[in-house]
Amino acid sequence: MNCYNLVLEYINTQEKGIPIFIEEIKEYIIQFYTHAEKEKVFNNVKAILNRMNKEGIIATAYNGIYYKPKENIFGKMLLGNRNIIQYKYLMDKKGNIKGYITGALLFNQVHLTTQVPNIIDIATNECKNFNKYENKNLNVIIRKPKIKVNNQNYKYLQLFDLIENKDNIDIEVDNPDELIYNFIAENKLDFEKIIKYARETKSRSILNKILALAR
Repeated sequence: MNCYNLVLEYINTQEKGIPIFIEEIKEYIIQFYTHAEKEKVFNNVKAILNRMNKEGIIATAYNGIYYKPKENIFGKMLLGNRNIIQYKYLMDKKGNIKGYITGALLFNQVHLTTQVPNIIDIATNECKNFNKYENKNLNVIIRKPKIKVNNQNYKYLQLFDLIENKDNIDIEVDNPDELIYNFIAENKLDFEKIIKYARETKSRSILNKILALAR
């Protein structure tokens, strides 16, 4: 099967209105080629995607991000940034959590502040080093988490960020600890696991603040 048909085969497996990243297409098609052919094949993929865009098979959201548009009575719908952020930084298409919301938006979601930030802070496994990176197209800043994020620990890591950054956010309530307790209860976080994951982060300040909160 030629490269165009392999790309088309993968595109046909994707739902409408969901981002399709060039990296996942390359990952799919490379299994059909030898390692020696890898560079040549990868060079062809972008040209194939540009052709498919002109043919109306896919649309382009941003460089390297494509989608099959949904349609309504007004015509083809654009792909929203929320969907892109979801699949690029927070969760893969198999439902595996790889990142979480943090910063001011997390504090807003927990009702510690009414501020709604213009830029979303995300801790994600997609960040490859400990520098922070801003994606201006999506209005997000990403950073590497203290430990690898997964389905079991991401709510615990959000809790640690709430506790660790409590003094750095303009909190607008008189009972911040009560709201943090509510977060623990609503997400059914286990105290032994709180201590376990806190130790895995190797952050003495987080562990001390958690123990102080538990007193």
